[in-house]
Amino acid sequence: MERVAFVMQLHPEAGEEYRRRHQHIWPALSETLSKAGAHNYSIFIHGSSLIAYLEVDDLARYRSTTMQSDVVDRWEKEMLLLIDPMIDPSTGFHVQLEEVFHLD
Repeated sequence: MERVAFVMQLHPEAGEEYRRRHQHIWPALSETLSKAGAHNYSIFIHGSSLIAYLEVDDLARYRSTTMQSDVVDRWEKEMLLLIDPMIDPSTGFHVQLEEVFHLD
């Protein structure tokens, strides 16, 4: 199991809409993320910063599965209206946070 944390940035004035959309996550999106191996997935808001945390069985498999999903593609395109996903050009994934402490 891998713990993954990453950051994204809200566009100005997008906070309420971002919250609203996440109160009504598409069932097909939840199902796809779960099938890709994600669990214990949370997103936190701090000002205009979004901090996401998820646990995955295998990050490479998770990314491969979600990158091939039409529902994930549609969701991400809709979210681009609200956020900067902060993609790291060297990985093609969100800018990840370095874990410096963990208590199990």
